[in-house]
Amino acid sequence: MVSLPPRKISTSTASSKQDISPYQVLVQMGFPKKRVLKALAATGNRSVQLASDWLLTHVNDAAIDSEEPREYILYVTPTGQLLSRIQEFREKSKSICGWNGAHNAPPHITIVPFFKASDEESLNLAVAMKHAVEKVGPQPSCPMKLETYVSPNFIGLFISEEYADYFKALSLQYVKEIQAKNLDPLVKSLHMTLAYHFNISAFDSLKSLVSQLELPDIANWELRLYSRDPRFNNYQVYKVNQGYTPKASDELELVIGDFIFIEESQFDGSVDGWVHGTSWLTGISGFLPGIYVQRTAESDAWTLHRAISLGHKNCAECKSSDSETNTYADMSNYPHEDAAGLAQEKSEETYQEWEKYWHEVQNDRSESILRITQGTESNSRRWVFAMRHGERVDLTYGQWVPFCFDENDTYVRKDLNMPLHLPERVGGSTSYAKDTPLTRVGRLQARLVGEGLRLAGVPVTHVYASAALRSVETAHSFIEGLQPEAPVKIKVEPGLFEFKHWYMPGGMAPFMTPKELHKAGYNVDLKYKPYVEVDTEVSETLEQFYKRNELVIHSAVRDTAADGGNIIFIGHAATLDLMVYALKHFGKKRAESGYQISNNLLRVPYCALGAMRDKPWQVVSPPCPPSINSSSGRFDWKILLDV
Repeated sequence: MVSLPPRKISTSTASSKQDISPYQVLVQMGFPKKRVLKALAATGNRSVQLASDWLLTHVNDAAIDSEEPREYILYVTPTGQLLSRIQEFREKSKSICGWNGAHNAPPHITIVPFFKASDEESLNLAVAMKHAVEKVGPQPSCPMKLETYVSPNFIGLFISEEYADYFKALSLQYVKEIQAKNLDPLVKSLHMTLAYHFNISAFDSLKSLVSQLELPDIANWELRLYSRDPRFNNYQVYKVNQGYTPKASDELELVIGDFIFIEESQFDGSVDGWVHGTSWLTGISGFLPGIYVQRTAESDAWTLHRAISLGHKNCAECKSSDSETNTYADMSNYPHEDAAGLAQEKSEETYQEWEKYWHEVQNDRSESILRITQGTESNSRRWVFAMRHGERVDLTYGQWVPFCFDENDTYVRKDLNMPLHLPERVGGSTSYAKDTPLTRVGRLQARLVGEGLRLAGVPVTHVYASAALRSVETAHSFIEGLQPEAPVKIKVEPGLFEFKHWYMPGGMAPFMTPKELHKAGYNVDLKYKPYVEVDTEVSETLEQFYKRNELVIHSAVRDTAADGGNIIFIGHAATLDLMVYALKHFGKKRAESGYQISNNLLRVPYCALGAMRDKPWQVVSPPCPPSINSSSGRFDWKILLDV
């Protein structure tokens, strides 16, 4: 047989099968391609987790397959003291004079007006911002002068020539970067609006407020790219402040914190106070009681894709260039430090809380974290914790099972962050595809939380875990980090599993039994009898989902009261919210819970820890610091062959 000559393949462009983008991960999970693009664009290309959550919550959205592209707009927004002064003016103007057009968006200077772009272009539009800033350079070093302009139909601030020229250059460069043919940058009379579309009777009051507005000499700015759903351009946005469970098929379920798109004419024409609206969270439309919502800025329902600080020559953001490719991985790792409203924003309040602790420990050699963070050293109040599971394999690697199980259904690790081995279970690889384990990093995340509580001097005596494998593994590693003095075993509780309705389209795997888990080396309590058994083949209502979780939480707290000791419930993103809601209603009898899935679900990272204390039940700061992780792409060693 003639041997084939060796084929030369460019190693610089070769990529691993598993080195894939969030788009590819979601497609391999079974989501339709167009829906995946829509979800990534709607969530700002932030992560697989956010996009998959969006797809699940929008499964009944009638417009999910609509071809209409999103609309994008590029703002320059103030930060720091200037932002605070303008926001203070806006709040006063709203209180004294009522709503006007300026209240619909954050304080800003528009440099590229609304334009439409396909979902496929979403990532490129955000990447182009960085290129534009790098090519135009830093902002002028001289202070910006803002000139007040007041008229009976418009009140605003016009900017000095140096900054106007700089922002115009950014606008022109950005339009050039995105190669928009029918898009004109804004290069005339750049300004920041303070009030417009107001009632003429409010003019004198607004004029008086402007005269009291003191503007700082120095202003800092950010470049921000937003997008919106064009279906609701002429709608007003309302925020839900009271939940509602539908009692008729044409009514809309209201979740506290959700935004509702409502036409202005709905309120004018309503005779009973009910209006028709569409949920931002789910895309579902229906009738709702108007008194349960309150008007808010239209921009609250927009998506922030990227925020770049426009600093001077030493600005790290302007200089940063971690990658020449600006791939999905680059964007998903991009730190939006100053971008409010994103999924996992940093909390100034949390850092200030921990700054107090570390300062006192270092200066006073104090070791009592509870006295510093909780204001007390009392051990009479029990701690009850809730924690989400750690990083999961399927959302990290996508469709991992076909690559990691051979023809004999034997597991083979293909990445150092994957489990070293997987135990035998009913269904084998098919079950693992639907009941994912943790990554090695996920196990470490859980161990760090246990270690954090141990170092804080807060023992945990009772550990309850959802029957999902990722939750059991999280509990196991948590206990390893906790290193309890007396043995602590995992009480595997199916009642803590998340909303089954989300899993019905693809089906669920049978949970591993306690005996299987014990045989696999997990520290489970074989004598524990669950409060709730869950049928993995039958769906459930939201009320049933809450009730089973409430039953577990209430029963666990009640049944461990005599023995004492702190408790932790380890489950899913909703577990933290469920714990708080359930314990705030502990001991109260109600026909219906009124529980609604919160928007905070999208803000709960892996191994997030929530804490409450009893007598009375109160949400408090956890006694250990939070943790923030950044993902990294896979390194292809073959690129070194081209050096």
